[in-house]
Amino acid sequence: MSEHDKSNGGRRVRAMAAEIGETARDQAEAAFEAAVEYAEDGFDEAYAFTKRQLRDRPLTVAGVALGIGLLIGLAISNGRR
Repeated sequence: MSEHDKSNGGRRVRAMAAEIGETARDQAEAAFEAAVEYAEDGFDEAYAFTKRQLRDRPLTVAGVALGIGLLIGLAISNGRR
């Protein structure tokens, strides 16, 4: 195998590696964008659910918020002991 053939082979390998890298980057960007859109949809749905629950069951929501606050307060105070 001549030096010319080796250098051509090396260039082809580098070109293929660059193309694979570009394809992987494009796929990662698409996956990231889909994940962001999915998360945004989830946040919107959670907000709508919370708003609906607050309107339909205000005392239940207040009780849950109080309970969560109490648990967080207990967890924080136990860390200081």
